[in-house]
Order: sequence, then structure tokens, then C-alpha cells
Amino acid sequence: MPTPPLAQRYLFKLLANIAAVPVYLVMEALLPRALGPAMYGNFSFATNLFQQFFGFLDMGTSTCFYNALSRRQQESGLISYYFKLTLLIFVCASLIALLMLYEPVGALFMPYVPLWLAPLAALWAFLTWFGRVLRSMNDALGLTVSSEIIRTLISLLALCVLVMLFLAEELNIVTLFAQQYLMLIATAIAFWWVTSRAMKEAKTPFSLKQSAAERKSYHLEFFNYSHPLFVQALLSFLMLATERWLLQWFNGSAEQGFFALSQKVSLACFLFVSAMTPLVMRELSIAWGQNDKKAMGQLITRFAPLLYVVAAYFSCFTLVEGQALVNLFGGEEFQAAIIPVQIMALYPLHQAYGQLAGSVFHASGKTHILRNMTAIECVYGFILTWLLLAPNEFFGFNLGATGLAIKTVVVQFITVNAYLCLASRFIPLNFLKNLIHQILSLLFLLALAYAAKEFTLFFDLGSQISLLRFLASGLLYSIVVALACLIIPQLLGLDRQQLKELIRRFNPLKRLQNTNT
Repeated sequence: MPTPPLAQRYLFKLLANIAAVPVYLVMEALLPRALGPAMYGNFSFATNLFQQFFGFLDMGTSTCFYNALSRRQQESGLISYYFKLTLLIFVCASLIALLMLYEPVGALFMPYVPLWLAPLAALWAFLTWFGRVLRSMNDALGLTVSSEIIRTLISLLALCVLVMLFLAEELNIVTLFAQQYLMLIATAIAFWWVTSRAMKEAKTPFSLKQSAAERKSYHLEFFNYSHPLFVQALLSFLMLATERWLLQWFNGSAEQGFFALSQKVSLACFLFVSAMTPLVMRELSIAWGQNDKKAMGQLITRFAPLLYVVAAYFSCFTLVEGQALVNLFGGEEFQAAIIPVQIMALYPLHQAYGQLAGSVFHASGKTHILRNMTAIECVYGFILTWLLLAPNEFFGFNLGATGLAIKTVVVQFITVNAYLCLASRFIPLNFLKNLIHQILSLLFLLALAYAAKEFTLFFDLGSQISLLRFLASGLLYSIVVALACLIIPQLLGLDRQQLKELIRRFNPLKRLQNTNT
């Protein structure tokens, strides 16, 4: 089966993410209101803890699987091998979740959180992680279009269930988990159906049985790829889990809820960018397999600034309109989350850069660089976390959710640019040009977002939290940014000819005409 071109796969992934935005926004507007800051914080803390734990158990094996399958798409043995590894990961996480029910252990790792949430959060985290594995598997096989259509339909149905629970005043922590399980299981089944259908069409048999030689070969491949990442995975788990634990220990569930809301708002900004990153990662992996470093450099140079500006478009507007967004998402109970939301609005800026720069090291097998960088990050990251979260008597500033938001953004900026600098040493990539582009484009878009807000306030279109004024500001800001990109294509990291080519390739009407013919 021929693989659709990159532009078409991105278009469908982008459309799926666009459809997911209202789903995500409605969900995150309902949950804080239904659960309240404390229970919303408990839900976020418990699920985040097990998400980080699955990230540790993964140890880069899912990325190894994705890269290997991208290069060897007819090799169904890879899929069966990784499914067995998935089962092992699930068993290990289940045992840990059950251990959390033992009060001395649970109270230590989940302070001030009901311990019965542990197994519920563990199952949610596994289904979320496994869904990402299946989705990346379809991306590796070039099945992005089918899987994204199905994912969108299931998300819309799940949203309908959530809204009905909210309207019936039955939305609580237990019914929320039940709704999430149904959505995640249905999505996983749909992803596997897409894969199995494609394998049948390609006449590629799938079997869980493997010879001893095949198992040994896969053991060696995954071990060589992932064992340098063991230290990275362990340190990442300890660092990310510890910072949330410190916030919970020093400040409690309400501050956890404020930070969780700021995370969710920042994730909404990243939805558009996240459509592209796995597809570019696939092309990077293929380019490295062909020993084409020039192509890798061209991919990063072409797409990293573009994705950065797309993220900055949403991030700058979110930062400037933080008060209106908090009122929309959380209501009066979450007013203390305004500053964390505004700070975390900057977090998506470097997520795209970070994923693309990291994928260079994953694709090239230079995972020891990621390990070493993570070790260094842990040192300055923990110091900054302690200074910002600890109370005064422990030599800290006791800033709560605001402090953790500051730490998250600052550490990511430093780490991602360090990755870019290191990547530029072995692929043709102009690091200084990228860094200057990051700063100038951010300042420019911030100025446009602020001007749009002040314009709507000057013409008295409503208060700062008025929905009408907020929408008018967003529309004005979008129009001005679009015009700026057309007039100054360098804002997107492109010249005029590249911009014309980009518009031509992503023109939906032209693509529809090509499909009909």
C-alpha cells in the first residue's frame, strides 16, 4: 500500500487535532468545575505520577519500536515482540499500583490523596500510554489518515458522554474514570483494527510466535538502543515525579489543581503542533537510515521554526488573555491559577523544538547524549524546583503553582536549546539563527496579541473576561498574524518561494480536486 505524502498525512493529522480542540476545551472546562480545585488536583497528581512511571518503564523502547518499524514496515515480528514487552510493562505497573494501597507506602508517595485512586490512575495511565504506542505504530506504517479519522469520531462520542454526565450532575471522579476507560479502550481497538486491516492487505501475517533467533535479535536491538536511556528514564521519572510531589507536600491539592489547569491550557496550545512532530520524526529516522544527514538538517531547518511560530501564535494569545481563559476553564474557584496559566502558556513554544531535536538523537542512535543531558538537567532543575517551591524556613520562596510553572518553562528553554546546539554538531543546522528566530518571533507575536487585546478594550467590547471581547480579540489577532506571515515569511523561517510552495501543498481545495481525479 503506497504511503501518502508527508503534506497529506500532516493535513489529516492537523484536521484531527483541530477537531480535537473543541473536544479538549469543553472537557477541560467541565472537569475543574465538576471536581473543584482539590479533587481536580488529586486526579492530576495521581494520573501524572503513573504517567511518569510508565515513561520510566518505557525507557525509550516505544521510540525504538517506532523508528525500527518506520524503516522495516513489513516486519510484523517487531509488532508481536513489542506487544509482549507491553504486557510486561503493564504487569510491573499493576503491582506498583496495588502496593500503593498499603497505607505506609501510599501515604509516602501520594500525600493527602485518597489511596484508592492509585489503581484507577495506573490503569488510565497504561491505556493512555498504550494508545500512543498504537497511534505511533500507525504513523510508522503510513496509516495516519485512517487512524486520525477514527480517533476524531471516538473523541466526539466520548465528549457527548462527558457532557451528558455533567448535565445530569453525575460527573465525579469515578464516572470520569469510567468515561475515560471507555474512550481509551475504544480508541486502542480502533487503532489495532486499522493496523490489522493494512497487514492483511499487504499479506503480512501477524503471529505472537517467534523463533529463538528472532527473539534474541530483537532483545539485542532494543537493549542496544534503550540501555543508555535507562539512566535518562530513571532521572526523568524522579525529577518530574519529585517536583509534583514537592508541590503536593508543601502546598496541597488546591495548588496542584491550579498547576494542573495551567498544564491543560498549555497543552491546548500544543495540539496543532503535535500533529506534525511524529511525522517529521519518521522522516528523520528514514533519512538517518539512508545516511542522509543533509536531509535531516533540511527537515529541522524547514519545520522547526514553522512549528515554533504556530505554537507561539497560540501561546502569546494565551499569555495575554490568561484571565479570560481561566474564567472560561475554571471559573471563580480557579482565579489563583491566572499567573501559572500565563507562565505555562510559554511551555508549548519549545515542545516542538525539543521533540524534533530529541528525535535527531533517537533516530541516529546517539541516546547517550540524551542520558547525559538529562543528568545535567536534573541537577539545575531540582535546585530551581526547591528554591521556588520550598517554604522560607527551608530556603525557598514558597511560590506554589506559580513557582513550578516558572521552573518548567525556564528548564525547558535551557535544555531544548542545548539539544539544538549539540545536534548542530553532526547535522547541518544553524543553531544561532534558530535561537535569534525564537526570540524575535516571540516578541513580535506578543506585541500583536497585546495590541489586539488593548484594541478590543479601547472600543469597549466588554470587560477583560467577557466572552465577546475575548472572541473579537482572537479574531483580530488571527487576521493580523496571518497578514504578517504573508508579508514577512521570514517570521515562519521561510523565504517567499518556500511560503508559496507551502500554501500550494497544503491547499485543501487543490487536494480535494486531486482526490476526485
